[in-house]
Amino acid sequence: MVFSFDTRYKDLDSKLYSSATPKDIDTPEILVRNEDLCEELGLNNKEVTAQILSGQELLEEPIAQAYAGHQYGSFAMLGDGRAMLLGEHTHDGSRYDIQLKGAGRTPYSGRGDGNATVSSMLREYLYSYAMHNLRINSSRSLAVIETDEAVKRRRTEPGAVLVRVMNSHIRFGTFQYVASQAPGELTAFTEYVIDRHYAQLNSTETKYVDFFEAVMQSSIEMVVDWLRVGFIHGVMNTDNMSVDGETFDYGPCAFMNYYDEDAVFSSIDKHGRYAFGNQRTILHWNLQRFAESLKPLYNDSSADFDELQAKLDDFDDIFDSNYYSMMRKKLGIKSDREKEIVDTVVDWLRESNADYTNTFIELERPGSVDNPVYASTAFENLRAELAEIGLNTSLMKQTNPRYIPRNYLVEEALYQYIEHEDLSTFERLLSVLKNPYESNNANSGFQQPPPKEFDAEYTTYCNT
Repeated sequence: MVFSFDTRYKDLDSKLYSSATPKDIDTPEILVRNEDLCEELGLNNKEVTAQILSGQELLEEPIAQAYAGHQYGSFAMLGDGRAMLLGEHTHDGSRYDIQLKGAGRTPYSGRGDGNATVSSMLREYLYSYAMHNLRINSSRSLAVIETDEAVKRRRTEPGAVLVRVMNSHIRFGTFQYVASQAPGELTAFTEYVIDRHYAQLNSTETKYVDFFEAVMQSSIEMVVDWLRVGFIHGVMNTDNMSVDGETFDYGPCAFMNYYDEDAVFSSIDKHGRYAFGNQRTILHWNLQRFAESLKPLYNDSSADFDELQAKLDDFDDIFDSNYYSMMRKKLGIKSDREKEIVDTVVDWLRESNADYTNTFIELERPGSVDNPVYASTAFENLRAELAEIGLNTSLMKQTNPRYIPRNYLVEEALYQYIEHEDLSTFERLLSVLKNPYESNNANSGFQQPPPKEFDAEYTTYCNT
């Protein structure tokens, strides 16, 4: 089967989207395709051709979605400037957005060309693939299609189109757009989103408050999962926050190697707004903006909105509960002293600047990581204190990945394709990241962090 499109977003007010047409591509070529995802979506690989995946053969008219957002704290009207929704695919009772990224200009492109480089689309494919296999709620990449044009960003590269799959692309910023540009549609839009993502709330008496609470909970779970694996999103603008708790928009993202809560790799995050250790604070700030966008639902009455605000006041307690539960699993402990022990471990990580991923592997399997930092007295004392409580190594194996997309390995894989048209390094990295929780001696090199000098100079870009 090819895509089974039934795009209900088009039933919403026309202010919320615009028609879009994918650019012409003479010879689209599939570079990588996620065969497992094809199967999950019920697609026939032979029928889902490069022509269909690149939007050259349309099954219905695509749209670009309008939204707004706070970008680095400043509010702006936005929209899909280099993305368009091919359609909503339905399969086995589930609904998925099938979106093209880099398929040309849309009504929201402004001065942009709507294109994307092959390295940025391969990068997003790899990161979304890794995040899914790390068991983190994420967008997924169905394919990368190379185009027949050159795209100039920091350098000139072949162009590419990414086929992205999500439960939906509805963002905090979509609500901000509706509240400011089409306030009369806010109730209908909120009902649509609840029906699509939180239908279990339709029977509750305080539906909109419960909806906000559900979005807050899914968002907290997402960010706590980022902290679990050392992921730095890099651009936590409100337009990049999904109401369904899906991680998406893998632009200037990176994984932290050496523990540093101030770690920033984005070229545009000059002040560390979205640093690793700030992601909790920014999530709270973004939720506050989301709450404000829901305020018109309550007309002139502040009573219900005060109840919503009270939910937000619970943010710190809920986040702490999720965070310490996650860290307890990373350490394989269950103890009334779990907060104290977790804080002790984090303090050691701050002081030692040890590799975040390998530290938990070494705690689980002493002697498995060859690094002097794990022979220090401070670490041995920490190990002994944890051993007294009792480490559940089975729990640790389920929680702590052996392999993450190490920044230098990602860059090496992209370099090999850009310079030599060789995808073998990229495909090898994908194969390792398919089972990131399973140790394999043949993959030991993928567990090693780069020299600290590499991370000190490493920079990522939005590539818009």
